[in-house]
Amino acid sequence: MNDEAVTILSQSKRRLTKLKLLANFFENVNIISIYIKTDIIHNLFNENKTLDFQKLELFHLQYTDSLIELLTKIKKKKENDLLAVINEIDINNQYISAFEERKVDSFEIDRKMYSGIFSTHLKNLYKDLTEDKFTLNWNDVLYFHKKYATEFYRTEADESKLKLHPVPSYQYNDYFIERKLLGKLNIQNFKVRFMCGYRIDRNEYELFRIFQSDEHFIFNIEEKRLYLIDDELAYLNTAENESNQIVIINQLKRKNQELEESIGERKRTLPEDVETVLKDYLRNLENVDIMSKIFDVNEETNILRAMLNLNLNN
Repeated sequence: MNDEAVTILSQSKRRLTKLKLLANFFENVNIISIYIKTDIIHNLFNENKTLDFQKLELFHLQYTDSLIELLTKIKKKKENDLLAVINEIDINNQYISAFEERKVDSFEIDRKMYSGIFSTHLKNLYKDLTEDKFTLNWNDVLYFHKKYATEFYRTEADESKLKLHPVPSYQYNDYFIERKLLGKLNIQNFKVRFMCGYRIDRNEYELFRIFQSDEHFIFNIEEKRLYLIDDELAYLNTAENESNQIVIINQLKRKNQELEESIGERKRTLPEDVETVLKDYLRNLENVDIMSKIFDVNEETNILRAMLNLNLNN
């Protein structure tokens, strides 16, 4: 094999490498088929040193180079488009990592402690009312919503179901507690459990359940009132609060999954006119008349024809 033939084969191999990389990038069936059939042509020359290697070079100049140029331009454009998607995924991951690093389970621990603190507060409130004294410091229970409401309290609820209907109440300084509620609390020794909090606009409400009963009451923080709630419960989400950060994190994780799944589809999808060009290109590779111009020997043409007619979808 002379030096010119060696050079042509080497350049042909480089073209094949570029075409393979493009086929791997796009994952498009037509491009993969074109690569395989181009590789068949290259190998036919590589294995038969009697062929005219100028024909191989001419084939690449007429077909392969134009295709590589077209696909390279499309690839660059797609990479720019995908860069925005990849950047979005990276930013989401940074936010997710930053939150997960600082995430603690303090809310769940404090929620249980808060139930005990509020129980003690109610017991002392009852004692003060019976003795006509005012010793309570309401900051003992107000700390909880100040610490957690913004991140944890539920922001979607029908506020009318949380509001007080006029009921007979005891007044303790600026605070009011429903008489019937105080009686029920006394029966259960003032043991209560914090269920969840609501934050509607700037109004904050806390839902409690009385120990060993199905009775619930609301602490209306803004209006400084405590009152029983019954039928309204059916219209409210009373599940334990979740950090809105966790909700956002889960949303970002789902979004990233969708974006990652879309990357492959974005790469595979080509404009309709480009798909048409690829199909025409593939058809040309399978056209014996065109291939006959590359190969002078009928026997080799017949071999090529049989190879190109392989069902590549199987």
